[in-house]
Amino acid sequence: MKVLLASAEVAPFAKGGGLADVAGSLPKALAERGIDMRVIMPKYSSVTAAGVDMWRVVPSCIVPMPGRVSGCAVDEARLPGSSVPIYFVEHYEYFSRPYVYGPPGAAYQDNLERLAFFCRAILSVLEPLGWQPDVIHLNDWHTSLLAAYLPQTAPRPATVFTAHNLGAAYQGTFPAEMIGVTGLALDDATIGDFIQDDQINLARAGLAGADMINTVSERYAEEIATEQHGPGICDLVQRRRAEVWGILNGIDYDVWNPATDPDIAANYNATDLSGKAESKRVLQRQAGLPVDEKVPLMGMVTRLDAQKGLDLVEEALPQITDAQLVVLGTGDERYEDMLRRAADSRANIAVFTEFNIALAKQIYAGADMFLMPSRYEPCGLGQMIALAYGTIPIVRATGGLADTITERGKPGRPQNGYVFTEYSSAQLLAALNRAIKTYNKKPRRWRKIMANAFSCDFSWSRSAEKYERLYEAALAKHRS
Repeated sequence: MKVLLASAEVAPFAKGGGLADVAGSLPKALAERGIDMRVIMPKYSSVTAAGVDMWRVVPSCIVPMPGRVSGCAVDEARLPGSSVPIYFVEHYEYFSRPYVYGPPGAAYQDNLERLAFFCRAILSVLEPLGWQPDVIHLNDWHTSLLAAYLPQTAPRPATVFTAHNLGAAYQGTFPAEMIGVTGLALDDATIGDFIQDDQINLARAGLAGADMINTVSERYAEEIATEQHGPGICDLVQRRRAEVWGILNGIDYDVWNPATDPDIAANYNATDLSGKAESKRVLQRQAGLPVDEKVPLMGMVTRLDAQKGLDLVEEALPQITDAQLVVLGTGDERYEDMLRRAADSRANIAVFTEFNIALAKQIYAGADMFLMPSRYEPCGLGQMIALAYGTIPIVRATGGLADTITERGKPGRPQNGYVFTEYSSAQLLAALNRAIKTYNKKPRRWRKIMANAFSCDFSWSRSAEKYERLYEAALAKHRS
């Protein structure tokens, strides 16, 4: 089977969010299953600046655009640590920019045009590459127009659309009068499902047009069928329910491994935690917090966004007096300012408003607990990474957090964290207090929970098997 994964971002070449991590890891796991996997993404300035070892495979290719003809070139490289090819679509005007989608808190005004071009370029370069996929794997609204651009009759590849986040702000909406930018027309039969309330909704394009659909956890696949979690798209999810799968994301344990991680203060494993204690001391010093091994230290590595439960954190902060908190993230200025004020006025709180992978790893390693009180969370990778570092997640039971973290242990799923259900600061504080009480009063129980955390396996192998079955289902549906 030949599969092309199309994504606007792929780690480590360019990253805007968790999509990049998935696009950089999943193809390697699928290739290990014998699938001819290849990846394609735009060639951003970050790719050029990183000095990626790449070579030109398509010097020039015509890309038809509405009312004009454009073009692109294609370079090839390999996903790090693998033989999986990745193609970079070069177009200086659209992609040689410092950000993937726009500066923090903003978006490039021509994003619809840029990403429509990317989708058209993908189809244009397949012939000069001399390789035709059986399946094209679309990821989020950025690549969903491929489902509309492909011919509606054979021969054409089957399509899978993965929705990594279907919150209202992540559906790719644009004024309907911009439809001409895509080369489609309002009276085209293929676009009726993704014009809504005088808006182009590109998430709906993927949900309506792909042969099969999935999202990134089983719980989230159920949640998006409701108006609360699937605003503006739940009708399509309900209509196509039998073709909507939930497949939990994984993490790359070669990257997230405290025994070998070069970015943490001291390496450690489940049987020798001395390095974790040292990592905690180093993190406390680095954050300007009192160095005290007895005080529980909570970490957050997050996008500072309403989705992530920052309003609950704001309400709860005045009552968090018997633990330390270190936060790393950027995003909404309101939350950045709120956290800075808290750090300035409180000796037990530290905040870093920056993007810093090495510091993120130090927080995963040095913290005792990891806080994810999300309003909704399609999958979440932070809780999985925290578990790998023996850091105990405190989460709200939503989406992938509900699928991965349990407080009430049962056979096959022992306790590996603390969970609250109601979206309220009172419930968040109750979960925090349960964790802090166990940490302070029941050290043997805490060590057992840590052991359970270390034993969790969220590697990509299990998810890759399910994606292979999803591709097969897409091919079967396409051929029927």
